[in-house]
Amino acid sequence: MMLTAMATTAQERTYRNPADYFVKTQPKKSTVAARQSAQGIAEEEESSADVMNMLFPRLSLCDWTDTMAFMVIPDRQDLVIRSFRDGQNDRQVSIMALRHKILRYAGHTSIGASGRNGRINFVTDDAEQHPYYYEIPSGTFEDYCLLKLGVPSLAYLNDVETARKVLIGKTLVTKSDFYSQDTRYGEGEREVRVEPGTEVRVVGVGVGTRSYPVKIIVEDKDSNQFFRNVAISRTNSGLREMEFEMEGNKYHTLESAFDMLGDFALPSWHFSKYVGRTVYNCRAVQMTGARNQTYQATPYSNFRIMDVKSQLQRNSVIMTLKNLKDGKNYDVELYFKDTPAAQHVFGKKALVYEDVFIEGSTANIKGIPAKHWAAIRQGKILVGFSEKEVRMVRPDDYELTASSNNRYSWSFSQLNGPADLTVTFDKRTKRVVNVK
Repeated sequence: MMLTAMATTAQERTYRNPADYFVKTQPKKSTVAARQSAQGIAEEEESSADVMNMLFPRLSLCDWTDTMAFMVIPDRQDLVIRSFRDGQNDRQVSIMALRHKILRYAGHTSIGASGRNGRINFVTDDAEQHPYYYEIPSGTFEDYCLLKLGVPSLAYLNDVETARKVLIGKTLVTKSDFYSQDTRYGEGEREVRVEPGTEVRVVGVGVGTRSYPVKIIVEDKDSNQFFRNVAISRTNSGLREMEFEMEGNKYHTLESAFDMLGDFALPSWHFSKYVGRTVYNCRAVQMTGARNQTYQATPYSNFRIMDVKSQLQRNSVIMTLKNLKDGKNYDVELYFKDTPAAQHVFGKKALVYEDVFIEGSTANIKGIPAKHWAAIRQGKILVGFSEKEVRMVRPDDYELTASSNNRYSWSFSQLNGPADLTVTFDKRTKRVVNVK
């Protein structure tokens, strides 16, 4: 993807403030702020990888334009290698004198009759627009730009700016064991242990290093903040592709540091209000038990909700329920009507929490004999059942018909087909007298 350069006069240009790019983790807050649902949910059908490649295209030095800005963030080795020169007097400039300055790319220049030496030009991104250049060690610009070496000490700011727009407020899931926290004073940092699979919310994005220019600060549900510097587009990162797979670098890509919840998924803490509730299922539900064994929960079994986890890149959740009879935990994949995913599951064969589970205990349902309870749990309707008991077995729609002998019938059908069950009641007692 090529970015198009736009001619802008010095008077029209809005300049970047270097201080805006430095963000730090904050100490843990004493109270947890109320969480809000994700805003601006994307509805594109592209995969997350496709969207990220579109938002963060990797630009070779050969394709740079004057819309691209960089911050001078010297690494340790940058203190001893070739630095920039002043474009007004050609004098070498200490890299530390340029530290944290924002430079905008200003094209390249060939030097000498043969054009065998070249300069990569920059101007400061401020009203002064002071010129500097990086002298290509050898060869032409065309030769050098194909080597993927880039320009030392420059962290690509366009990635930072795009990441701010698309990541702040999003829910991510940690994939590594360790992340970093800023120390209270100075520019130090310390390593902190984080459980992989922890859901976090992006609360800040700033500049990191030349190799990993995007600093992503996240916060967990307990208000602990930590960060990871990552390469996203890898523009001017200075690392070869194979180097991102090395032990010290592999967790500094966005895809290795974090997973993203699907566009319609809400973080697990959105569902924390359900944890601890007692529920029973109004119809048979297939669940998964220990060692991934299938378990068929009979209707009107009592459970306690133990956990609710959002599914990565999905619209559903995994709910863990404890069967109050056998004491074992079982998992079931569900949707909720009050989530953005709801519109995508109605009309499909999917389990919706509000349609499957009723909050409370079956012990609170009074007036049902033990014999009737046994039949209800088996999905059977017996002569003598009340209307309430019939509805417990068949909560779906029915067609009412009346007869002349003081009786009326409910006819049930599946998927709008012919009646598969007709239940006849006595008008006086409102009890079942016939089932066929």
